[in-house]
Amino acid sequence: MGLFQYSLRLQLLKLAAVCMLLLVIKLGYGQSSAVDDSTKVNNVVRGLRKIEPNAVDSFINVTDKNLQKYSATSNLHALYKVNKTASYWLSKYGYLGLAEKYNLDAINLAKSLKNVFSQVNDINSLGVLYAKRGDFVKAESVFLSALLLAEKSKYEQGVAATYLKLGALRTRQNRIEEALAFYNKIDSLNALHHTHYNEGDLLGNKAIIYAIKGDLDRAESLFKKSYDLAVKEKLDVEQVLAYQNLGLLYKEKKQFKKAYETLIKGLDLAKQKGLKETALRLEVNIPLLLVEQKQFDVAEKRYLNLAARAKDNGLDDLVLEVYHNLVELAKEQQNYKSSFNYLLTYNKLNKVQQDAQQQRLLAEAAVSLGLYRANNEILENQNLLFQKTRERNILVAILIFIGLLLTILIFMLLRLRKINARLDKKRQQLAVSNNVKNKLFSIIGHDLRGHQGTSLGILNLLKDGDLNKEEAQLYLSMIIKQSESALSTLDDLLLWGKSQIKGEPHQKTMFEILPIIQSAINLNSEAVYDKRLSVNINSLENVSVYMDKNHFSFIIRNLLANAVKFTPIAGEINIYSAPFESNYIKLCVSDNGVGIDPEEIKSVFESYSTSKLGTNNETGTGFGLTLCKEFVNANGGEIWAEAKPTGGTVISFTCEKGKI
Repeated sequence: MGLFQYSLRLQLLKLAAVCMLLLVIKLGYGQSSAVDDSTKVNNVVRGLRKIEPNAVDSFINVTDKNLQKYSATSNLHALYKVNKTASYWLSKYGYLGLAEKYNLDAINLAKSLKNVFSQVNDINSLGVLYAKRGDFVKAESVFLSALLLAEKSKYEQGVAATYLKLGALRTRQNRIEEALAFYNKIDSLNALHHTHYNEGDLLGNKAIIYAIKGDLDRAESLFKKSYDLAVKEKLDVEQVLAYQNLGLLYKEKKQFKKAYETLIKGLDLAKQKGLKETALRLEVNIPLLLVEQKQFDVAEKRYLNLAARAKDNGLDDLVLEVYHNLVELAKEQQNYKSSFNYLLTYNKLNKVQQDAQQQRLLAEAAVSLGLYRANNEILENQNLLFQKTRERNILVAILIFIGLLLTILIFMLLRLRKINARLDKKRQQLAVSNNVKNKLFSIIGHDLRGHQGTSLGILNLLKDGDLNKEEAQLYLSMIIKQSESALSTLDDLLLWGKSQIKGEPHQKTMFEILPIIQSAINLNSEAVYDKRLSVNINSLENVSVYMDKNHFSFIIRNLLANAVKFTPIAGEINIYSAPFESNYIKLCVSDNGVGIDPEEIKSVFESYSTSKLGTNNETGTGFGLTLCKEFVNANGGEIWAEAKPTGGTVISFTCEKGKI
């Protein structure tokens, strides 16, 4: 047997094996989303693949029961996997007609699942089935349809796989140059996309082409590269096949010793990896080398031993090949008696295989009839499922519509709630604003008007000459003090009014605080003198802050006035600073007065708080501390009040440090 004939047969067997392996691997496509269902389907698949080859009726029966079960639940993923398994099993054991039917169903299911990758691979598997049956025209047509689909969907790996199968088909048709052209297209595709699709198979197939063309050195180089790649990717079967191809190549080069050593390496590797069938099919080449070296007896014994082991492993086609070689071996030795006996055995085995093939065809026909009936039932179930699916989809659409309406309603309710919350906030702000307005009117109507009324009465007395010189001097001093107080109140109101008008932001500057504090003390000097109070300024020389100067003046003036108001006769007031955060300073105004009730401390700075009489029955607006808080916050600080354990109150506020 020449290198061309044997290598060609070996390559086609390898192609079929690779395609079958792909079928098994691709069963993983489109797994069920539910883990339990997927596990059940995988168990079904494993059970199907364990069925013996002579039990095709049982296999079809189990397969169809599972297909009906999954069809009833419209589980397309499970249907796809079962059909793929059935196609693989039937193709493996020679039931090509039935394998075609399940393969076509798998293709349709892959299309329903919109899995283009599986479609391309399944169409290619169908082409392999036609090629195995010898229908090369139909196989080529199927491969081309797979190629078009792969190119349309930009599935480069599918394109490369289809080119590989078209090349193998051309090789089997002895159209060598066309086969090489397809393999070169794979090289171009890999170069364009920087990929390595089908690299190992491509190297082996191209090596066979060059061997057929007589370029044995180039074929040897490619076979070695395919072996190195198989080693790199840890592909045991491909390593063994590379050894086998190299051994046959060395045989053609008449390098019999090298050929024998290479085949033995492949045989040892196959045995080491547990590749029993691969080892037996490789071993059939070793007696050929022994014949070339005239070791006829050793070759015959090896053939007979191999035939027995191949028969034990159910490799009937290999047994037939061995006896064909035994016939040729006996003829070469001119041992016509042995040749005749081997020929009888060969014919007997061939008839058995033909009968088995005939039985397979009959079994296929019988099963196909049963499948036809089963298909009718499946179609009826599918129609029923279609009706149920349509009703379910309508129900789902209605539920989605209701859900959408509920979502819109909830959204509107939430939006309405937010609007109501904003309205409530506005109402609260309006109530606060009204409270502030009422206080402003109270200040204007009571304090300012009262001051002006008193001053006007005194001025009338002075005008009419009803007062003596000492009384006139006393009342003039009183008018001046009242006017200064009224002016200070007006300044406070104007300052607050500006802060409420948009476009009038506060102006922060850096300034020393001691002059402003002393000015505030001077403004309250009369009350301080009347009450004989002690006002102490503690270590505030050269202390500067960064804030609005008018705001600071207002805050200090009001806090000091408040402390004077609630401090008894001969009391003490202290103004001092204390460390705070890194960039801030804390200023405190402390008194030993009547103090503040703990319940009132929380609300003393709020606009709704009311003023209390001082220790000498002094009155106030209750508005000063509210403005103090507003101005402190506007400058980025905080203000709070604390009751002293020894009596009295400390009011503290923070502001940014100034740098001089």
